[in-house]
Amino acid sequence: MKKKPATKKKVKGNKTAHGKKPGKKKSDKKKAKKQAGKQGRERGTLTVERQESVDLHEVSGICLSRGSKEQMWLMAIGDRHARLARVRLNRKQTQKLEWEYLDIAALPGSKIPASDPQIEAICTDGTGRVLLLQEWPARAELVDLHGGDATVVASFELSVGEDFRKVAKEWNSDGSCGEGAVLLPNGHLLVAKEKKPAALIEFGPPGEAPLGVTKGGLLHNGVRWEVTTGDHEYVALAVWEPDGLLADACEDFSDLETGPDGNLYLLSDKSRTVARIDTLSPDSDEASCVAVWELDGVDGKPEGLAFTPKGQAIIALDQKETAGNLVLMTPAIAARSRK
Repeated sequence: MKKKPATKKKVKGNKTAHGKKPGKKKSDKKKAKKQAGKQGRERGTLTVERQESVDLHEVSGICLSRGSKEQMWLMAIGDRHARLARVRLNRKQTQKLEWEYLDIAALPGSKIPASDPQIEAICTDGTGRVLLLQEWPARAELVDLHGGDATVVASFELSVGEDFRKVAKEWNSDGSCGEGAVLLPNGHLLVAKEKKPAALIEFGPPGEAPLGVTKGGLLHNGVRWEVTTGDHEYVALAVWEPDGLLADACEDFSDLETGPDGNLYLLSDKSRTVARIDTLSPDSDEASCVAVWELDGVDGKPEGLAFTPKGQAIIALDQKETAGNLVLMTPAIAARSRK
């Protein structure tokens, strides 16, 4: 029989009075799920408009890079080989995709192996720099693709302290680390942990306060992600586990992406859904969604999420064959509003 824990002073948010994430009773979780079922949320269905191909086996991550002058690139990475693909997009989306390819393992300063690199996510800032997230070991590299020769400008070791209990325990398990990532202001990084448990984790330098996410408060178009060059030790600053509403919509967390509208979107492989998350409050330890769309007609394993400049979702499939491994969905759900 488990011993009854000592009484602790209640403190709201991602930390308790002892700096630890508060635990949850099973009864509380059931209540939350019931309450979530009563709440309203936007629901919809995305259908396949067409399929495209990128010459990458087992695509694990895609993203849209947004420059300050409407310059948009679609980027993709696979987890079988350390190879990055990118293509310039236009708003009409009528031209054939002409992909460029780059060998990541050959870049100066990279520690990513050429074979089985376990790169699970890719995200970019507004200046042409690309962050590659490895699931195991839990680390990331920032690559500068702007201008001349591409080079690794910074690397990040990602650790989760015991303050966050079971998330920390599973973070050290092979295959249970980062699956998706987006860049936050002030050099912080938001990572999606796939399962056991599924969670969203904000990383940053030790001692800094978490930022969380506000509606439209992600890194803006054309903005540089402010980090210094060199090696960094990043720690978990906040952890959000799904509330009943989000857990019902997304059984696991497969990728994160910032839409052209500036909002945060989450892909679930098992649920075959895309969800929109408006806020992640540092004063809470739960994440919820305000909208969810089911993926209809997508054959394969949805592993990556990106958007066209017009806000249509692009789903990357983790499959051995390269033909048709990118799926364009309709209608648009993340279009930027024109003021």
